[in-house]
Amino acid sequence: MSLRRRWYVALVGLMLTTVGWLVLSPGQHVYSARVTVTFLPPGQGPVSQSDDSKIPTLVNFAAMVRLALPSDTGSAADRESFGGSLVGAGVRKGFAVLLPNAGGQWSKWYNQPVLSVEAVDATPQDAESQVRQLTGQIVEASADLQTRLQIPPASRVTTSLSAVEVVDGGVRPSTRARGASGLMGLGAFLSVLGAVSVDRCARWAAIRRLARSPIPSTSNLTGARR
Repeated sequence: MSLRRRWYVALVGLMLTTVGWLVLSPGQHVYSARVTVTFLPPGQGPVSQSDDSKIPTLVNFAAMVRLALPSDTGSAADRESFGGSLVGAGVRKGFAVLLPNAGGQWSKWYNQPVLSVEAVDATPQDAESQVRQLTGQIVEASADLQTRLQIPPASRVTTSLSAVEVVDGGVRPSTRARGASGLMGLGAFLSVLGAVSVDRCARWAAIRRLARSPIPSTSNLTGARR
């Protein structure tokens, strides 16, 4: 009976539970794909961090290549703030190409001739495809820049790509599904409990109002009979 009288309370609770279930649904899963593009001096392998004669030139060249690429759809600044992860910054679809900053939060110091590439998407295949497309653009931009500068092929900076790393950016789909099912069960229970509690409170309030109402005196009743 309580649930029948206060059905609207249960309905509001179930609606809020449904919103929570949609947020936790497997369709909201996100994956991150990452790759590092290293810039190499002509005809050589990766340079040592202590090589002061080549590092600055390669870092500057990497920065020029970065400027030739499209703007990030994910914030590189937020990525740095959350430990180098777009997922940690709350990005669910987008990419970032970053020249790593070794100076920390309060200073800028670039001492690595690399570009760090990350893409996030709802499936690992889409995230990896986005990263491979970006690395292709980096290699192409590097070649175009050196062509415009009329650098001979033997003196050109080359690139080396790391293996693509795909990272699960959240809990497993099965775990998320169990959590969503648990949420629905808990939401239904709390909705019914809320309806019953509201009904009981309303009944107690009505009883208290009746208790406070003045009782007609005996004389008034007698006069009414006359």
